[in-house]
Amino acid sequence: MRITATKVALIADFGALQTLLSLLPFTLTIGVSGQITLGVIGGPLIGILMGPFFGGLAVLIGSLAGIFLNPGGAIFGVLTVLPPTVGALAAGFTKLKQGYVAGTIILFCLFIFYANPVGREVFAFTWFHIFGMIVAFSSIFYVKKTTFSSVGALRPVFSIAVGALVGVLADHMAGNAIAVWYFPPLAPSIWYGVMFVYPFERIAAFLLAVTIAVPVYFSVKRSGMAEQLK
Repeated sequence: MRITATKVALIADFGALQTLLSLLPFTLTIGVSGQITLGVIGGPLIGILMGPFFGGLAVLIGSLAGIFLNPGGAIFGVLTVLPPTVGALAAGFTKLKQGYVAGTIILFCLFIFYANPVGREVFAFTWFHIFGMIVAFSSIFYVKKTTFSSVGALRPVFSIAVGALVGVLADHMAGNAIAVWYFPPLAPSIWYGVMFVYPFERIAAFLLAVTIAVPVYFSVKRSGMAEQLK
């Protein structure tokens, strides 16, 4: 894992992209003030393209800048940088055929969530995240070691889709793990009220991430810069 001038420039570029996405609204929060920004797609997107370490660093830097430029999107204060960074890590590790790391990240967030009495009371809320965790642990069997070395069009698209799904759900589970402790206890009715709503929001984020990542991937592959993103 060598740091080059090109990689530093790419971290800056993708960090700026994450900052921009953090300024744009995506959905409103329910039960608390603030808004969820398009930063939810930036983490998985950048993690897929740059890998977990450099991608995670770019997202962390970009998200930190974003919360200062758009305080309305900082629903967890400075901790708002954690969910997209977790999403980048999970997506990046899945891309590298290390889905077990991504699955462990989601599992850790689940433990934090269930450690809170409210989390245990609304245990069924995390059903979709558990599905994402299973996908992450399973992905080791069918995601190529690196998206950029895959042959053919279908395989890299599938790898990108798996990484995006895992990253988006890891981002959301990290946010839930923070929310259940950060805010005054939210009524179980609020959690259960969005239990079958948030999957549609996350699927929308997943589709956006894939829609952007696929053409960027092929553009990078044609440009010969693929090695710089490993």
